[in-house]
Amino acid sequence: MIATKNRLAEMASGSQTICVGRFLIDVPNEATVVYGPARVPVYLTRIEGQGAELDSVVKRAIAKVHTDRELARGGLTGEKSMLGKVLPGIGEQHKLVIGIGRGEFSNYNVQSFIRLNDDLFVQEYEINGEGDAFAEAVALLTDVARSLRSRANDEIPNEPGICLDGAFLQEPSRYILEEVTLGIRLKKFDDVHITIEMTKKDIFIESDALEPRLKHAKQGAIASGMGQWYSRIKFLRSGYRHLGGWEGFEVLTHKPAQKFEGENHEFAFQSHGEPKNPLLPVLQIELHTGVKANRTGGTKPSISDEEAIFLWDTVIGSIRPRPMAVRP
Repeated sequence: MIATKNRLAEMASGSQTICVGRFLIDVPNEATVVYGPARVPVYLTRIEGQGAELDSVVKRAIAKVHTDRELARGGLTGEKSMLGKVLPGIGEQHKLVIGIGRGEFSNYNVQSFIRLNDDLFVQEYEINGEGDAFAEAVALLTDVARSLRSRANDEIPNEPGICLDGAFLQEPSRYILEEVTLGIRLKKFDDVHITIEMTKKDIFIESDALEPRLKHAKQGAIASGMGQWYSRIKFLRSGYRHLGGWEGFEVLTHKPAQKFEGENHEFAFQSHGEPKNPLLPVLQIELHTGVKANRTGGTKPSISDEEAIFLWDTVIGSIRPRPMAVRP
């Protein structure tokens, strides 16, 4: 059998640079890159190839509001209710529809529909409608629409802002939450999944730390009678790690099979980052092997311990800020 490490080394010699959030990362040319949910500051969803359906989508949104109107409560039922209104956006390619909140029927759900070339982008902002909340939500969603432009996924912008799935958000005019996720899948080793999540947070959150959770996992395994299984976990590497500008903790394991899950690798790195610093967000990275039908341990890992470590270090070691990621 050819050493897997050599195969991965050959694969890694040809790489592509991907822009995600305010960062760049190098991934093998043969990898499939999947952009996950992004929040700027609420979730932004890309509906690929549906840009021409903007008017139809808006009509369906309005129809749903009328269907759900009987659920409305509180201020959504009064004479001054904005329920069902369609507000003009920044142009003909942007519409705002005022619907009913999904969680609270006394809340508004402000929906923003943006057409960018062939794609449609959607944001939803649920608010209580009291005070200036409604006006602030409309202003924020309008700012996002004004700052959003199309981006090919291999384009690396040279201006301040945030890379998203099929789009680029020019540097926001106000402070907002930023959260981006990216998935990397290897075509030749399709059971190997890498996920990266970056979240700019306002405060330090102790529960983000990885090391205490590792200790709790051990205690939980022992308490549930899985202590013997836990003792057979192979810890390939564990400890504090400096990654770019981040100080964090990593743990790399090869877990033995258990009753409903086959053996698999589980690697993780986590850093608190620095609150309010867009170039040091909370960073969470995971690598899993043996994934089949989105179930870890569903198949035998296709790569060895050595190649898993090689892939991990090669990919995450390439994460770096994109030049001009923030306005000087």
